[in-house]
Amino acid sequence: MRTVASPVEGTEVRVEPKQSPGIEVNGVPATVDYVGKADVRVDLVDETRSDLVDGTRSFVVEHVLGVLGLRGVTAANVVGTREEWDFARPEHRFCYAAEMDPGNVVGHAAGLPNPALAEALGEADLAAGDSQPRQTVTEPVTHAANGGEIELRPREHGAGVRFDVTYGDATIEAEVDPRADNDEELIESVMDSKTPYLSPSEEEAVTHSIVDLVSDVAVVGGFDDLVVEAELADAYHELTIGASCKAHENGLVERRRES
Repeated sequence: MRTVASPVEGTEVRVEPKQSPGIEVNGVPATVDYVGKADVRVDLVDETRSDLVDGTRSFVVEHVLGVLGLRGVTAANVVGTREEWDFARPEHRFCYAAEMDPGNVVGHAAGLPNPALAEALGEADLAAGDSQPRQTVTEPVTHAANGGEIELRPREHGAGVRFDVTYGDATIEAEVDPRADNDEELIESVMDSKTPYLSPSEEEAVTHSIVDLVSDVAVVGGFDDLVVEAELADAYHELTIGASCKAHENGLVERRRES
């Protein structure tokens, strides 16, 4: 596993060291079991709690999780740091009405992934811990939702995740290992791209989709070695999170150590 050696600051968030595998956002594990919403955004929520006052729900987690995956960080405590309200954002209005704090919203206000966090992590010292099994699927997993389709296919141990993605008429291919260093040009291009709802072009939108796919499939889904082919449409987190959930629910997850 890899964690930060000391806290790292990004826009809206602080990433702190964690001594055990896995990522938590405001105390909630970033796994399929804790996804409370997945459509235009992804929220994590601890539904075993009857209250929302103590930070048990975090909004727009996909951007910070995708940055962590692109930087190969597999263990971290993410803490929302915003202290002021921005009532132009629906997530802030919800938090205020539910008596939560502005720090429960951890997504970038401009619809970017989190360029400041990506830069800070790129300069940070990462501490390596015990190696963990890598995960893939035992057989292809297909899923359709909201006019989109996705397929997750097995890949050899240590190969990472290959994305082949279409959004409208635009396409992108990318190779990402969520446990290692990744291509700086890819990271820079993704960090400069806004979410599809704010993107001026399909080309920018499909570039942005890589950070969302890394979040939803590699981090939340927990997959390290896959081929991912996706035709994305609007509100595609229902598609991408849905594929990860389907693999887990159907017992198609394989954990492997290097032989």
